[in-house]
Amino acid sequence: MADEKLIRDRAGSYHTEDGRFAVENDGRWNVRDDEEHDDLGLPRVLGPFATLDAARLAIAEARARRVVKLAKKRR
Repeated sequence: MADEKLIRDRAGSYHTEDGRFAVENDGRWNVRDDEEHDDLGLPRVLGPFATLDAARLAIAEARARRVVKLAKKRR
């Protein structure tokens, strides 16, 4: 199990100590990364995961992954 400490906001909702990741349960666990964004500028969502421990592991893997910012295409 990853050692990511999660702080409970309310039932089924957690965030990491640094505020980068939010974890929510809507039947399955999803992780929102507020530092990485998709093509539409929305926070990247990881998951769904069957357990909270699997979501913690995904957070640890996302922290270890190197993010490469690509130059925007000029129109």
